[in-house]
Amino acid sequence: MNLFRQKDIGFLLCQAFVLIIAFMPVQTTFENFLYDLFSQKDLNHASDELVIIDIDDKSLEALGRWPWPRYLHAEMIQKLDMEGAAVIGYNIAFVEPDNTPNSHDPILKQAIADHGNVVLPVFAERGSLIYPFRGKVAIPGSSLGHVDVEVDNDGYVRRTYLKAGIDTPQWPAFGLAALHGLTPYSGFLPGTRSPSSRVGINSKWMRDLEVLVPFHRNPKSYQHFSFIDVLEGSDYKKTFTNKTVLVGIEATGLEPTFLVPIKNNREMLSGTALQANLYTALNNSSLLTPILPIWGVSYAVLITALSYSILFFLTRFPVIRYIAIVVGIGLLMLPVVAVNYGYWLPLAPAVGGVTLVIVMLISRMLNSAGIQRRNDNITDLSNHRMFEETLKLEWEQSLRKHTPLSLILLEVDYFKRFVDTFGPERGDWLLARISPILQSHKRKTRDFVARYDEDTFAILLPITPNNIALSIAEKIRKDIEELQIEHTGSESAKIITASIGIATTHTPTQAAGSDTNRDAFVLKSLKAVSKAHLQGGNRLHNTETV
Repeated sequence: MNLFRQKDIGFLLCQAFVLIIAFMPVQTTFENFLYDLFSQKDLNHASDELVIIDIDDKSLEALGRWPWPRYLHAEMIQKLDMEGAAVIGYNIAFVEPDNTPNSHDPILKQAIADHGNVVLPVFAERGSLIYPFRGKVAIPGSSLGHVDVEVDNDGYVRRTYLKAGIDTPQWPAFGLAALHGLTPYSGFLPGTRSPSSRVGINSKWMRDLEVLVPFHRNPKSYQHFSFIDVLEGSDYKKTFTNKTVLVGIEATGLEPTFLVPIKNNREMLSGTALQANLYTALNNSSLLTPILPIWGVSYAVLITALSYSILFFLTRFPVIRYIAIVVGIGLLMLPVVAVNYGYWLPLAPAVGGVTLVIVMLISRMLNSAGIQRRNDNITDLSNHRMFEETLKLEWEQSLRKHTPLSLILLEVDYFKRFVDTFGPERGDWLLARISPILQSHKRKTRDFVARYDEDTFAILLPITPNNIALSIAEKIRKDIEELQIEHTGSESAKIITASIGIATTHTPTQAAGSDTNRDAFVLKSLKAVSKAHLQGGNRLHNTETV
């Protein structure tokens, strides 16, 4: 079945392809690829109001093995408080309380309380929420933020959840909590609602407000300072005053690192660096809310249907087609508009559907081009080139199987005079009028009709003896005569007529299979046509054998 003729089947095929893409795992891979291409843009500049202090290898070498005594963390918080830090995001898990006689927990808790704006991480363990120091609430002077990291199947981090928690997604992401600490966030939080997104032990960990984070081209471009340099240094007033300071682990092997989709950059980022990028994206309002997949499928079905209709169904309705094109352009701009408003529309099904429509269009054009190379544009019959190719094949078949092969050549009498009298357009009309008559006398699929040259047609009749070919030729001559098309320049009659020559080869010998003998066969027919014309036209001349 030819899908390019059965357009309704092609339409259904495109829609089925859209649904296949939408529900196959490859859809997620392709969607990630499209998002990664988009995120290469410099969407997210490093924030000047955020500074990162790294617990790095240099600091470990100076202060000893991890974990450090908690008085060191108290000293860092006190130092940042003195230097005027507005918010301190201290991404260190103080999970277990220090119950030893010389515990430094009171000093650390007092430093946090004195500053009054410290964000600490909150964790889940064995299905229970773990507060800092194993308390039941946040300690005075602190707020809590979750540091849950979502890793896609390909190992990259592209998305996060602004809210998460045990049984209820009550805790903001660490970066969001730090932004809250600087300026209470009273606006609408972006993100796809997913209150049923349960993961982890006993499915108690719930996540909500899923967002895509466009990372800075260089996510490490924030101001970084080594923990030991800040702790032992002085005069950081200009560096930390009214800034958000994130403290986190960068030393090799202490904490997991994560891969983000950055062009030509495969550096692994720490959890603190991820939260810094989330902070900046929130501050710049550049987070993207992923639209639910069902809307992506609906968009794909609509844009694919419209594209197919414009290219295949509406070609004969120009006004409706122009309206559809305008609507299509609007739909194509929809993903761009969505991004500008902070939404990411799933594009993989739509790209797949439109691509298939374009492939089908190109295939149809190539198919049409192939037909045009083999067909005459005026009569829609096969052209001289196809006649030669078909004659060669049928000649060889006739030689192998010892069957007769007949050739009828038909020339329109005084065609040049007709064109001179009525014009070339009328001449083309005449040829197009005669061609269906020739086609109507085909008896089987192997019978072949072609336009031989300007005013001559060829009818090739395989497995046809001379007497049948002669009968067919006579019927064709009468049908043309009965058209009663006026031709005042004709010397045989005042209407359009035709001179016809017939040649038949019966049982060609091996030698007859050569190109020379095949050409002689055609030449015999041409001579027969010429004799019919010289005898006054509107008649047959038969050459029975070659």
